[in-house]
Amino acid sequence: MDIVYDILVFLHLLGMAVLVGGVIMRLAAPQSPNGLVLLSGAGAQVLTGVAITGIASSGLVDNDVNNTKIAVKLGIAVVVLVLAHILWRKPQAGKGLFYTLAALTLINVGVAVFW
Repeated sequence: MDIVYDILVFLHLLGMAVLVGGVIMRLAAPQSPNGLVLLSGAGAQVLTGVAITGIASSGLVDNDVNNTKIAVKLGIAVVVLVLAHILWRKPQAGKGLFYTLAALTLINVGVAVFW
């Protein structure tokens, strides 16, 4: 089960890279059609994060789970996913939504690293 866990962590990190890349791409070219990139990265983050937590919580791998940290990260990730979906459906939804998504993405990365 360790190999499945490691693959999920790899995919989780790729999802983060896609999401941060989508934010940078939108900052560089605000008119570019990058809503699907943001949505894909956010979706990958939520799905793989839930799977990683499930495997770790079940005791199939030798990792401890900080449930408070996971709850905070999941809450932020779901909000980011909703914002990414809105920006995908309505690309001109407003800069406020995009900047909120960008800030929450960076906060979630910070929680992952520093907590």
